[in-house]
Amino acid sequence: MTALRFLAAAVATAVVSPCLGFGIYGLLASQEPGAGIGWTIGYLVFDTILVALIIAIWWLAFRRTRGPTDCLGCGYDLRGVRDGACPECGATVN
Repeated sequence: MTALRFLAAAVATAVVSPCLGFGIYGLLASQEPGAGIGWTIGYLVFDTILVALIIAIWWLAFRRTRGPTDCLGCGYDLRGVRDGACPECGATVN
């Protein structure tokens, strides 16, 4: 499951990266004389959104999901613990 998330994040990054390159090229081209400030601002916003999208994609890929046997307090795997407290954080185990 984790390998699939990493593969999906890598593919999504590969798809978004050319758009980021276009945005950077457009930003550099908008610095020439005669180009309005609106183009520069537009390309800055476009590039910022794409970088945020890439960061969000990789954050979702690295995020760990909790399973049914994990502690609700700290995420420790409680498969061997029957009753009492979590050995990691001390939370009550049902």
